[in-house]
Amino acid sequence: MEKLNRLCLFAMVLCTEMACTNEFRPIKKLNDLANSKKFSELYTELSSNRSAYYEKTLIYYDLILKSVLNQPDESNALIQKFRGQFNKFSDTVSYTLIQNEYYNNQKLLNYRKLKELSEDLIENYKRFIDSGDYVELKDDNLSYGFLEDELPTQVIKNTDSEIKVIKDLAGYNLLRVKAKSDSTVNMIFDTGANVNVVSESTAKKLNLRIIPNSLVYVAGATGTRNASRIAIADHGFIENIEFKNAEFIVFPDSLLTFANGMYKINGIIGFPLIMRFESIRFTDSLLYIPKDPVAGTNIPNLFIKGDDYIIDVTYKNKRLPFFFDTGNSNTTFYKTMYDIDSMNFKSLRDTVFSYSSVGGTVTEKAKLLPEIKLDCGSKSFVLKNTYIALEKKNILHPDLFGSIGKDFVNQYKSILMSFRYSCIDFE
Repeated sequence: MEKLNRLCLFAMVLCTEMACTNEFRPIKKLNDLANSKKFSELYTELSSNRSAYYEKTLIYYDLILKSVLNQPDESNALIQKFRGQFNKFSDTVSYTLIQNEYYNNQKLLNYRKLKELSEDLIENYKRFIDSGDYVELKDDNLSYGFLEDELPTQVIKNTDSEIKVIKDLAGYNLLRVKAKSDSTVNMIFDTGANVNVVSESTAKKLNLRIIPNSLVYVAGATGTRNASRIAIADHGFIENIEFKNAEFIVFPDSLLTFANGMYKINGIIGFPLIMRFESIRFTDSLLYIPKDPVAGTNIPNLFIKGDDYIIDVTYKNKRLPFFFDTGNSNTTFYKTMYDIDSMNFKSLRDTVFSYSSVGGTVTEKAKLLPEIKLDCGSKSFVLKNTYIALEKKNILHPDLFGSIGKDFVNQYKSILMSFRYSCIDFE
């Protein structure tokens, strides 16, 4: 009897120790795909070879995929499930969980939760964050303090919308924005803008509600931090699409005025509103936004990491993640692109190229590329006279390979961006 009791006690202790050391061990192949933002390959691997892995461990990669596939609630639920299943994991994994929860709440615009999560990242995970991103995170945390009592943006589509495209002097697509007061202005439609932007004079014209004392700093594409304020459009319309509780960053008119006053921007409709359109098909003359988007059948190739759009582009049979930005006139390639084929690129002519954004202009050393062939989905693209950067100066996306611009997307008559079903297609 005593021996039996000892065996039972040993079994109880063993079970307790096993329960207390439920350790998560990452899978190198899947980790490498996730860390290099090769999300379509990660999706394919998990779809095709799921049975080759320990199912319980895959929850970690599922929550990452759900986040970039624009399923923030599902990703958040998996994050909580992960924490319930595993009680021992590395600081790197802990950072990834917090980071993805932060990204999910950026999509949900849960400002109170964003304030809490950004504080956690600032205080406990600084060593994992690039210095430039860390400054931006602190700026965002300040913004969330002003916004924590605000409701998330809501978009109401009562019918399918066909919007005739108007272009400004620089060739950008414009959307007509109408405020509750019936004042109307044209704003740039820009998939690459992380925030909605408005000039001070336009904010006044639209009677936006500027949050008192909301002095914040917002970094432009050049990395320059610009002083601004926060305004809320409580109610308005983009053509016939209704929106509520839309946050706008208010810049001084001078920061949105270029070419000695010849070119002025009233404002920019960016990620927080565009994503809520769910699906957009745009041509050179028309934007079509369906009330109820239809699911595509392709493997996902459009991913949203935080508030950035990432698409897969193939170069010499290598699938590479690129930033997608219709606000750029031309596609540019980063130093990472040069590095993967430097033997081919090093003989190209040396040059410099410049790009401008709110707050200034940046000039970088580069190579001039006379022609390059790329593929996206089932379509091929040939770009001429593009630049490959030789420096990493002021690159906001150093782990991507370039920024896709209008010279790329305009090669086909019609482009479909489905944020609900995570795909981009060209016709």
